[in-house]
Amino acid sequence: MMLWAKFFRIRQNLVGSLWFFPLLGLVVGVLLALVVRELDAVITLPSAWEFEPSAAQELLTIVVEVAGVLAGFVVAVSVVVLELHADSFPRYLRLLYRDRFHLAVVTFILGTVSFAFTLLAIGGSAETPQLGAGIAGIFLIVSFVLFVVFLNHLVHQLRPVAVAADVTKTARKLMSAGDQSGGSVVTEEESAGEPTLVIEAQRSGSVQALNEEALVRWASQHGCRLRSKVAAGDYVITGQPVMEVFGTRPSADSTGQIHAMVAMGTERTIERDPAYAVRILVDSAARALSPAINDPTTAVQMLDYVEELLRMIGVKPLGMMRYCDESGQSRLIVPGRTWENYLTLAVTEIREYGADSVQVMRRLRAMLEDLREVLPADRRPAVDAELDRLDQTLAASFGGKVDHDRAAASDRQGIGGPGRG
Repeated sequence: MMLWAKFFRIRQNLVGSLWFFPLLGLVVGVLLALVVRELDAVITLPSAWEFEPSAAQELLTIVVEVAGVLAGFVVAVSVVVLELHADSFPRYLRLLYRDRFHLAVVTFILGTVSFAFTLLAIGGSAETPQLGAGIAGIFLIVSFVLFVVFLNHLVHQLRPVAVAADVTKTARKLMSAGDQSGGSVVTEEESAGEPTLVIEAQRSGSVQALNEEALVRWASQHGCRLRSKVAAGDYVITGQPVMEVFGTRPSADSTGQIHAMVAMGTERTIERDPAYAVRILVDSAARALSPAINDPTTAVQMLDYVEELLRMIGVKPLGMMRYCDESGQSRLIVPGRTWENYLTLAVTEIREYGADSVQVMRRLRAMLEDLREVLPADRRPAVDAELDRLDQTLAASFGGKVDHDRAAASDRQGIGGPGRG
């Protein structure tokens, strides 16, 4: 429990690293070559697998050279893609690092290189394993297939809509996994008096996650209550309050234990912070609406996925969360975003930057009207407020203009759609 935050950061770094899995592929390739060499001595191969020693060595040499070139090309293209995304979608890079298919291709090709090279290095021409040479040839063919699929994957991944789809898919998966948190919404927190201990941040950084289960267990063991002063996504400065303790004052070592249950890093992560997914999509739409790019169609495509996220978020319990122990006693209070917070984040900047775009105005109205229809009744006042702001923005931007009636219409495609009939 005490190492949770450290393990969380390590897992985040490994999942988002570009070196761990390729290095693992190199190691596995070496180990597999050693195993195959031992098997070759005890297995009788069919005639189709038999090679002349010189032919086997030549095949392994070709595999090393060609797979090495493929690996270099994949890495070079990946660097170019990272540079392009850094300019267009800077906050998307954290997800791009996690592209499992991309890592799988690099890992397999580098594993093929190390497999064939190890077979060449550990034996002379008379000892080249026949089985290993055949497997290396098969690995090279698979590497070519993966390389072609990789290029197809890469071309599609460069499109803004592909970025939006990937962000939304990741957020959907993580939100589904987080549904079992066990917390309940607190409409109004009861007064607990003055805290007996205030725990301050030991380092600056973004709060990536809190281990609510461990914090509840800790508070129950120490006979106290905790109130978090931070939530996932907050940036904390050294010395800033992180947690307040109420009731029995715990021992001096409690500060370190609490810090071990709050994971912090250099940047936000979608894993426990759905608002960050919305932030990425909104930033992409805002960039498309900038005067330098002027691409409202891309902004409309981003709104498609923003609406999907809002539909998922809008049916979940939101706001300040209370976590209880097994006896039902409240042990932890964590601040949380309200529906109004999410809706403001999703709509405000796109509405302001797209105020002069007929497409954006129409798509925003369609999104808000659809949300009003499908979400629970208690979420509708916030949607109505955003519709009122949309009307005011529309009056300011299109008042007296010939296209006012068109900009005031609702259209899921932005412009040219079949309507909402």
